[in-house]
Amino acid sequence: MAHPTSRLFAALALGTLALAVSPPGAWAQTSTYYTPPKMIKQAQTSVTIAGTGAVTVQVFVHKDGTIGTMTLKKSTNHGDDAAALDIAKNSSYKAGVRDGKPIDAYYTMALKFNGSSVVNDTGTSSNQLLAANGLIRAGKYAEAKAEVDSYLSSHAGDKNAELLLGIADTYLNDAPGAVAAFDQAGTIPERFQVAAAKAYADAAVAALKAKNNDLAIALADKALAQQVNVNTLFIRGTAYANAQKYPQAIADLERAKTNAVSGKADTATMNAIDASLATSYIFGGQTDKGVALAKALKARDPSNTRVDDTLAAYYNQQAIAAMNAGKKAEAVADLEAAAKAVPSRAVILYVQAANILSQGDKPDWSVVKAEADKALAINANDARANYVAGIALANALDPKGAKPDTKPALAYLQKAKANVGADASLSADIDKAIAALAKMGTPKQ
Repeated sequence: MAHPTSRLFAALALGTLALAVSPPGAWAQTSTYYTPPKMIKQAQTSVTIAGTGAVTVQVFVHKDGTIGTMTLKKSTNHGDDAAALDIAKNSSYKAGVRDGKPIDAYYTMALKFNGSSVVNDTGTSSNQLLAANGLIRAGKYAEAKAEVDSYLSSHAGDKNAELLLGIADTYLNDAPGAVAAFDQAGTIPERFQVAAAKAYADAAVAALKAKNNDLAIALADKALAQQVNVNTLFIRGTAYANAQKYPQAIADLERAKTNAVSGKADTATMNAIDASLATSYIFGGQTDKGVALAKALKARDPSNTRVDDTLAAYYNQQAIAAMNAGKKAEAVADLEAAAKAVPSRAVILYVQAANILSQGDKPDWSVVKAEADKALAINANDARANYVAGIALANALDPKGAKPDTKPALAYLQKAKANVGADASLSADIDKAIAALAKMGTPKQ
């Protein structure tokens, strides 16, 4: 909305105080990733191997590294089943980890038999790759990566090598490298899917932080193709919300919430999901559901500033709609109600109300100043509140009088300038207002 040309000093333009509410990348990961069990050493077998075939065994690895049940998942030659179970039983393992603590989890061992011998579960017979696999099991990921890189220099495109490279890069926290390797490997075998899912999801988080939502969605798609979990659904839902694709965001976040509830996720995870879901509901057209969820979240987590931003932005949006419809009083009432409902955002909401009161041909500047004073009563140093207060006092001056007393208005503007921080636009507006005041007269001593 343009300001009347007869006004000596312009207040802030309506809408400039609208709050940013798009989900930040820093929220994109709700909890530490699960790291699956590892096989430390593959055992030999004394059981007769029946011939060529492939057998997959699922081994339950306790958090102390001992094994429990073993289940045959796949077999192309049941004559090799006994040998596969014998190898799985006598191999040694390292427990899986979640949130830095060992946990009970399953390890998937895929064995290939070639005539009367067994091929390592990497799916390769290359001694160099077998050595790299051993280094990975020993936790020597940098050495394993070097071994695989050396192998690939003369065996470009070897899918088994790319898979091992992806695993090494994943544990080295090199998500871009891992993603590139897994992409080159093509279809990811079951035993590598958890690690691949982690790599793709980590890369999706990085894309979110870089505000590349389309890439984040594509990477999250790849992660979910390997393993569906709460964290990756939350990541993709966040990316969709950032891209303002709210139906897709809501679908992912609701699914993440359902899985989190059934999995008895911790409170922090539930709160993070609900904060994003409330935002997506509100800006995706399901306002009542979003406001209700935001209020419920705020009641159980009073320190949640994200939901404060969501609620404040919603009320501010309502106020702007009312103002655009010519309902100034309703707009101000919306913002004042919001200030009471969201105390942590009261300052900016009162300033926006003062801004709305400044609109029109003949605003009552004493009322504008009184509204700005409500913000200043909460934070006397707020730059915007001081600026609006100064503008109100300046516009209330009689420019036709003999050197009007500009000192009160100047004091507010100088305080605004002292606290403006990095807001270059507001700083420029303050400078213009101070310069205009200087032309009106010298402050009385």
